[in-house]
Amino acid sequence: MAFRSEILIKLDKKGRVLLPAAFRDELPADDRGAFVLYHSPTIPGLVNGNSRAGFDAMLDRLRAEALGPKGSLKVALDDEAFDPAGYLSAGARTVSLEPDGRFTMPAEFVQALEATDGVMLVGKVEKFQLWNPARWQARRDAEREKMAAFVRGLSGGDA
Repeated sequence: MAFRSEILIKLDKKGRVLLPAAFRDELPADDRGAFVLYHSPTIPGLVNGNSRAGFDAMLDRLRAEALGPKGSLKVALDDEAFDPAGYLSAGARTVSLEPDGRFTMPAEFVQALEATDGVMLVGKVEKFQLWNPARWQARRDAEREKMAAFVRGLSGGDA
C-alpha cells in the first residue's frame, strides 16, 4: 500500500467528494468499502485518512510505543490516564464509499479544513491527507526547501 500524488478534489453541494481510483486501489482489497478519517494530532486543520486496517495497526503501534505492555492495562482501568491511541480513535470516523468512489465528508472535517468547494488530497505513502488547498501550497513550498536541504546533506557514497 502506497498512497501517492496530489489531487484537487471538488466538494459538491451535498458535501460529497470523490476518492480517486488511484487512492481507492491502495485500500486493501477486502476493505475497499470504507476508510477512516481522523484529525491530525499535530497540525490544526489537517485531516488524515487511512484504510481501516492501516488505522488499527497505527493505533496498536502507538499504544505499544507510548504505553508499553504494562501501561496498556493501566489505561484500560484508569479513566484519567492519557491514552494517545484512544485520543485519536475518539475523533476518528469510518467513512463509507459509494460504488463510484464518492463519500460524504463529515461536517467536522469540512469545518476543520475550511473547505468551501474543494480539498487537496495528498498521498503520504502509508496514509493520505486532506488539506485546505491554500494551506497545502504553503506547506508544499516549505517542504520543497526542506527536501533540497536533505538532498544536499546526503553523502555521495564516493568515499
